[in-house]
Amino acid sequence: MKVDRRGSALVTVIWVVAVLSLIVLNFAAEAKLQSNVNRHTTNRVRVNSLTEAGKVIAEVILLDYQNVGEAPEDQTLDDMEEEFQKDRWVQEKRALKSSSVAETGAISVDALDPDSGTFSVRIEAKETKLNINTLWSGGNQNWLEIWENILAVCNVPEEYWNELVCSWNDWRDSDNAVSKDLLGDYPSGEGGEDEYYKEELESEDGTMEFEPCKPRNGEISDLKELAMVKGFREHPAVLTGGVINPEDREQDQIAVKSILGYFDVIGTGKVNVNAASKEILMAIPGISDDLDTSSSFSANGEEIVQAIIDYRKEPSAAEARETKFYKDEDYGSFRDFSDLQSRIQEKTGNEIGNEASSYLIYAPETYFEITIVGASAGITHTVKAVAMVQDDRIRYIRWQEDP
Repeated sequence: MKVDRRGSALVTVIWVVAVLSLIVLNFAAEAKLQSNVNRHTTNRVRVNSLTEAGKVIAEVILLDYQNVGEAPEDQTLDDMEEEFQKDRWVQEKRALKSSSVAETGAISVDALDPDSGTFSVRIEAKETKLNINTLWSGGNQNWLEIWENILAVCNVPEEYWNELVCSWNDWRDSDNAVSKDLLGDYPSGEGGEDEYYKEELESEDGTMEFEPCKPRNGEISDLKELAMVKGFREHPAVLTGGVINPEDREQDQIAVKSILGYFDVIGTGKVNVNAASKEILMAIPGISDDLDTSSSFSANGEEIVQAIIDYRKEPSAAEARETKFYKDEDYGSFRDFSDLQSRIQEKTGNEIGNEASSYLIYAPETYFEITIVGASAGITHTVKAVAMVQDDRIRYIRWQEDP
């Protein structure tokens, strides 16, 4: 039998070419993959560098914002440009000083190169709200009064007050004793310790409805945790806002406001009187103590808080001329409690209770939340940090990357 050697050689060549083609394609795929990996790594390093740049800018703003003055009323565009040339971040510093929040917007590293990436910085002072971690039986001595004020202004019915306050206290304290009727003047209610959460988590058929939990017995790091606490779990509208008793007839339903806007989880437990909102100031003992039957703050409290807000904002020249209360030393930030008391008495005739002095600060804030976002080639890197500023130094007490 005669074998066609030429045909066999052709088949062998075809197989060899096919194998070599597969090897080349594999090398090409690996090269492309490696190129993509290298590109991603390069872009990742770039966005990390962008967030580092944002961190530097945030620190520049934080360490100097108290030193900037107000922009002159007659400031021209040329004046603004000259000021901007001297201090690139003067507007952000002013914003942080006047409103406790500063945002840079997206800043391009190289305006001529769109691919160079951008970073943005947001800084928010955290002592414009009350630190909820200080408002328990082992914390601030007037903590119950603050809770009472907040629940009242949020229109939460008094029948829920004791359960809510006792439940929070049990979640926050370190013992296993159930709190009861901490707000003695209102309908009875109690909190819950380990046994409550153990019993509540087991359904009738023996299965677990939720993941097992127990009281924190310490500080919380996120207000969302309140949704796990007895009282707030049963009445979520206290946290979210809305109807607190949706099971009742429509004409009997009661709408409440969320309490979350009054709280934070960091801070000294005091609020900056020169930056806190009207609602926060209304919750401070000594400023608005007396609640009427409609669960709204007293007229004196309303007048005092409005005077604080009016005074701490520098008036225009016309306002200064037309308003007898404004003098050179009257407007602008309050310097201390004595300054606050004297100005408020002069304008309203009302006196702030001395207990308010233990809840108010006047100097620059200590705690700030910083959010930095770096972006390049479709990749973003986000940093959320909490910084403490003291003695011209910055110390980070919390740092989260891509939270």
